[in-house]
Amino acid sequence: MRDGITRRRWGLKGRLVLLTLVVGTVPLLLGIGMAYFQGTRELQVVIGSSFTGLATETARKLDLVFGDDLTRLRRLAADPVLVDALERQALVARGLPAPMMGGLQEGERRWEARDPSLVRSVTTGPLADALRRLADGETDPSSNAVPRAVTRALFLTDAMGRLVASINHDVRYAHGDEAWWQRTYNGGRGGQAAPGDALFDRQFGTYTVSLAVPVMDARRGRVVGVLRRVFDAKAYLDPFLAPIRFGRTGHVMLIDGDGTVMSCPILPTGARLADRDLVRLVTSPHAGWVKAPSDGHGSRTMSIVGFSPVPVTSRVTQRSTGRGWHTFAWQSSNELFAPTRHLFSWISAFGLVAIGLLGALAYVAASRIVTPIRRLQEGAVLIGRNELKQPIAVRTGDEIEQLADEINRMNARLQQAFSGLAHTVEEKTQEVRSLREYNEKILDSMPNPILILDGNLVEYVNQAAKQAFGWSDDAVRGVQVMELLRTDEASSDRLRRELWTQSVSMDRPRDGDGLAAGPSRSLRDPLAPQPAATNPAQRELRIGDAIYRYEVFDISIPSTGARRIGLVLRDTTGESRLQDQLIQTEKLEGLGVLTSGIGHELNNPLLGILGLGEAIRDASDAAQMREHATAIIERAMHMAGIIRDFAGSAQPEVSESRTDVDVNERLDHALKVVGLTNEVAGLAVRKHYHPVPRIRAAPDEIGQVFVSVITNAIQAMKGKGAIDLTTDASRKTITVSIRDSGPGIPNAYLSKIFDPFFTTKPPGQGTGLGLTIARRLVMKYGGRIRVETVEGAGTAFILTFPVSLPAPE
Repeated sequence: MRDGITRRRWGLKGRLVLLTLVVGTVPLLLGIGMAYFQGTRELQVVIGSSFTGLATETARKLDLVFGDDLTRLRRLAADPVLVDALERQALVARGLPAPMMGGLQEGERRWEARDPSLVRSVTTGPLADALRRLADGETDPSSNAVPRAVTRALFLTDAMGRLVASINHDVRYAHGDEAWWQRTYNGGRGGQAAPGDALFDRQFGTYTVSLAVPVMDARRGRVVGVLRRVFDAKAYLDPFLAPIRFGRTGHVMLIDGDGTVMSCPILPTGARLADRDLVRLVTSPHAGWVKAPSDGHGSRTMSIVGFSPVPVTSRVTQRSTGRGWHTFAWQSSNELFAPTRHLFSWISAFGLVAIGLLGALAYVAASRIVTPIRRLQEGAVLIGRNELKQPIAVRTGDEIEQLADEINRMNARLQQAFSGLAHTVEEKTQEVRSLREYNEKILDSMPNPILILDGNLVEYVNQAAKQAFGWSDDAVRGVQVMELLRTDEASSDRLRRELWTQSVSMDRPRDGDGLAAGPSRSLRDPLAPQPAATNPAQRELRIGDAIYRYEVFDISIPSTGARRIGLVLRDTTGESRLQDQLIQTEKLEGLGVLTSGIGHELNNPLLGILGLGEAIRDASDAAQMREHATAIIERAMHMAGIIRDFAGSAQPEVSESRTDVDVNERLDHALKVVGLTNEVAGLAVRKHYHPVPRIRAAPDEIGQVFVSVITNAIQAMKGKGAIDLTTDASRKTITVSIRDSGPGIPNAYLSKIFDPFFTTKPPGQGTGLGLTIARRLVMKYGGRIRVETVEGAGTAFILTFPVSLPAPE
C-alpha cells in the first residue's frame, strides 16, 4: 500500500508540473511564434524591397546604355554623307536600265564568292569608314561607348535591302526578306527603331542583340536605306549586369517577356525559365517583389524575387517584337533565408531555456503543495485501517492545514462511531444468512421445479427439481441450462430465445423502483396455472415422457444490484391427457347433437314422403296421384336443402374468385332479396350509410351473410317493426350494424345462437344453420360478428371487416 501511495503522489506532482508547463508554455510559444512570424515577415519585406530597388536601378542603367547606343546609331543614320550616298545610288539605280543594274541574286552570288571589287566597294570608302568610327566609339568620345569587340556586325543597306557598306564580311548581301528589315523599312515610310531579342545567330555562332534604324531622306520624306548594328548579347549586357553581386549567389539577370535569358551570371544566354508561373509573376509591367514557388535557377524551393521592367526599352521592344525586357534580382534560398533560420535558432534556444526554467519553478511549487497532501493521504489510509493514533501534523498556514484539522476531528468522531460497529455488522451478517436460508427453504418447499439462472448458467435448483430430474448441487451449478433440460430442438430454441429476450429486458434502464423501463410482462403468480386463452402450447417442454409448462421471470437483488432469471417448470402431463379426453368427449357430444339435429330435421319430411307414397299406392285418381307426387317432390327438395346447408357448414368452401366489394351496395342488394317475400310488409327500413372502403371478398358470400342476418331479424319481429342498417369505417376496419326492434334474445340462448341446428322456430320453419354459416363466412374474410341484445328492446348484429382499399371520396 505504501508503494501505491508513492506512485500516486508522484503522479499528482507530475500533473501539477505538467499543468504549470502547459499554462506557461502555451502563451510563451504563442508569443515566440508571433514574434518569429512577424520578424520573418518584416525581414522578407526588407529583402523584397532591396531586391526591387536593385532590379529597378539595373533597369534604369540598361535604359541609359541602350538609349545611348540607339542615339549614336540614329545620329549616324542622319549623317548627310550616308543620306547623300544612298540618294545618289538610288538615282543612279533609277536611271540605269534593268539589265545594267544587276539583280539581287547576281550581287548575292558575287558577295558569297568574295568578288574583290564588290567586297572593296562595300568594306571601304566613306560609308564604311563612318561605320568603323561608330563601332570604335569615335563619334562621341565623351560617351561610354561599348568596345568594338562587342559589335559582331554593323552594316548599311539601300532601299531594296542590298548591302551598301559594312565593317566586316560576315553578313548577308540581301536583307529585304528579313522581318527586322521589313519592320524598319515599313514600305518606305520608315518605322520605329527595331531592337531585337536575344536570339541565337548561326552565322556568328552565339546569341546576339541587334538595333536597326531607317535612313531617311529629309527632303523627300522617304527611306533610302536601313542601318543595323548586331551585338554579342553576353558581351554587350554582362558589363552592366555582372558587377551587380550581393552575397555569394545574389545577382541581377535580364529576361524578355517569354522568360528567355538575355544575360545572367549563372544561366546561359538563350535559356528559358521552366517555371511559367514565375515568368508570369516577374514580367509584370510594374516593379515589385514576390515570394515565388521556385527561384528560376533549377530549385523548387520558395524564394524572394525582385523584378522591374526596363521602361523605355520595353516600350520600344514591345512595339517591334511584342515582348518587353525585365530585370530579375535573385539570391539562392539557402543564403536568402539564412538570417531567418538564425533568428529561429535564437528564438528556439530562448524558448527552451524559458521552458526549462518554468519546469524547475513548477517542480518546486508542486513539491510544496504535494508534500502536505501526501501526509493527508497517508493519514486517510490509516483512518481507513483504524490505525491512526496520532493527529496529522501539517503546518502550511493555508487551507491544507485547515483540511488536516478537519480530518483529525473526523477521525475522533469515527473512533466513537466505530466502537459498536463490529457488533452491528455481525448482527446484520447473521440476518442476511438467516434470510438466505429462509428463502432457500421456501423454494425447496415448492412442489414445482425452480431454477435460478445467471444468464444461461444454473446458479440454484430447488429440491423439487433435484427430485424430478435426479440432479445434485455439484452437478448442476455453473452448467448451461440447455444442457440440463434435454428437450426437443424446437422447444429448446424457443426457451433459449425467451431467456435471451429476458436478459435484454433486464439490461434496460430501471426506474426509481427498480423496474425495467419500457414494456414488460405483467406480474403474476408463476406457480398458478395459466388460463387456456393465455397458455399456448408453445410454452411447453417435453422432457422424457413428461410435459412441462414453463414460466420465465426476472429477479432483482437490491443489496448488490445484481440481476437473475427465474425458471419455473410445472408438470402438466396429466392435465394434457385429461384435456385430450375432454376434447374427444366434446367431439363425440357435438357429433351426437349434429346427428340428432339432422335426424329431427329429416324425420318430418321423410314421414310425409312415406305417407304420400302409401297414398299414391292406394289412389286410383290420376290428378290426386300427381298432387301427391308434387308434395313428395317438395318434401324431397326440402330434405335436399337441409343436406346442402349441412354440407356447407361441415365442409370448407370451394375457393371462388374474390373482388372488391362495396358493403353498402351488398346491403341494398340483400334488402332487395328479402323484399321479394311477404314478410317485409309493414316493416320500416332506415339506412345510415357512410362512405367506407372496399373489402376483398366474394360478393355472393357477403350478400349471403347480410341476407341471413336481415332474414333472422325480420323473422324475430314477425314482419312488423323497424330495422336500422348502419355502416362506418376507421383506419383499419369497416363496421356494419344491423339492429331490429324485436323482442330480443333471451340470455339463455346467447351462447347457442351460432351453434349448428340451434333454432327457436317451429319445426319446418328453419334449419338453425343460417347464423352458423354467416359467422363462418365473416371469419373466412378475417372479420368478426358479435351480438348486442336487450330482452324486449331489440337485437343488434355488429360485423367488422378488415379494410382492403382506400375509402371513396
